[in-house]
Amino acid sequence: MADDVFFRASGQAGYEVDCGHHTKTRVVFGIFDEEKTSIAWYLFASAADKKSQKECETTDVLVTEQFGFRTDVGRHIRVLFRKKIGLDGLADKKGSFATLNMDATDKSRLIGCRIAKLKTKAGEVVTFPFGFQQNSKPARANQDIEGKVLFLESGPFDEKTFHLGPQGKDSKIKISGGVV
Repeated sequence: MADDVFFRASGQAGYEVDCGHHTKTRVVFGIFDEEKTSIAWYLFASAADKKSQKECETTDVLVTEQFGFRTDVGRHIRVLFRKKIGLDGLADKKGSFATLNMDATDKSRLIGCRIAKLKTKAGEVVTFPFGFQQNSKPARANQDIEGKVLFLESGPFDEKTFHLGPQGKDSKIKISGGVV
């Protein structure tokens, strides 16, 4: 179709964040154009019930484990979107509901991730995979995790610095901070 657009997806890092009595899962991934000129960075942040979310907002947050990482851009998966969107069109800064499933075992070298039920700014509900290397098996592996996807930042694509992830101050706060 005329509105179809293809992007590439690759995971950058996965974290477990401790905020009191609740552990949140955070996964950073990039969506970039076919020509590898531009990238948009996104964060999946798991949801918490209202009491736990309030605790996350008022407690010093600690990244307790980085279970996934990238040493380079790795395998990037081609993703088809039926409604035309820009790289920043998956979700807004306030976030859009989605689920995340991370396929991993204790002996896995890679973690296969799947974002599902994500409604883009264009109104299309999408599902797409990506992955990254595994440090350890995530505590919530092999189950659907409810949360939201947040747009972090966009910029030029550089394969050599992909492993560093988003570098903006606001992005780093969202990745490791309590309020998401």
